[in-house]
Amino acid sequence: MELISLGDHVLPDRAVFKCDRIMIDEQPGLFGTLPTTNLDSKGSILAVATIKGGAGKSTLVACLATFWHLQGQTVALIDADPNQTLSRWHGKGDVLSNLTLRTNVDEYSMVGLVNELAQWHDFVLIDCAGFASQAMIFAVGVSDLVLIPVMTDEANIFEAVRTQKLVDSASSLTGRQVMTRAVLNRVKRTLVASHARTQLESLGVEPMKTSLSDRAIFQEASFHGSSPIALLPSSPAATEIKNLVSELESLPWRNPSASHEAPMIP
Repeated sequence: MELISLGDHVLPDRAVFKCDRIMIDEQPGLFGTLPTTNLDSKGSILAVATIKGGAGKSTLVACLATFWHLQGQTVALIDADPNQTLSRWHGKGDVLSNLTLRTNVDEYSMVGLVNELAQWHDFVLIDCAGFASQAMIFAVGVSDLVLIPVMTDEANIFEAVRTQKLVDSASSLTGRQVMTRAVLNRVKRTLVASHARTQLESLGVEPMKTSLSDRAIFQEASFHGSSPIALLPSSPAATEIKNLVSELESLPWRNPSASHEAPMIP
């Protein structure tokens, strides 16, 4: 077994993840029949996942959802994180409250719910739990794209690599390749971000070119249940979100049966 070194940690090339005491690699009979998304569904499915809490999953979901909603797209949200951060923001009565939200989702209901929502929405965005679980396996397994938010410290990079391995395992079990990208989040210094991006690439995790900086407006938006793109459309934070979406739209992950493509960003 090939080992990957990361600082003081050693990560097996084929990582094994324990989800509710079920070892994925040791249960091919269970996960080998993992259902996939309905290819006739309308919407594109994006999961934001990491097994490291506090990396900014909910913020990333809120920013993308708000942008697409304001561009006239129909967006559904699935809050699969027990912390229910996205649900609290949704209940604050601002932009996010206009979107379809589903909560209390587990491994038994995940696939059916995703397929149902994808029939009626252009985008289905899943805020996964901040730890490895069976529900996360199902969520990433039916997604068209998985984004891994990662901060620029060594611990976050290590967990991003582990999350990538989890997505790879789900892909092999479903028999479909799930595109994965890392998004550097809460970036404080450009030089450190560049180093983190290089580290991710060397460890097999492909990062987006666009990163999100550590700006107060992201925290402010959380109190409103909104996003910088709605609160301050001309702010540097809003520009970062626009650039991130533009980069996402250049990737071949959108469901080809979707009703229409997202509008071009001016």
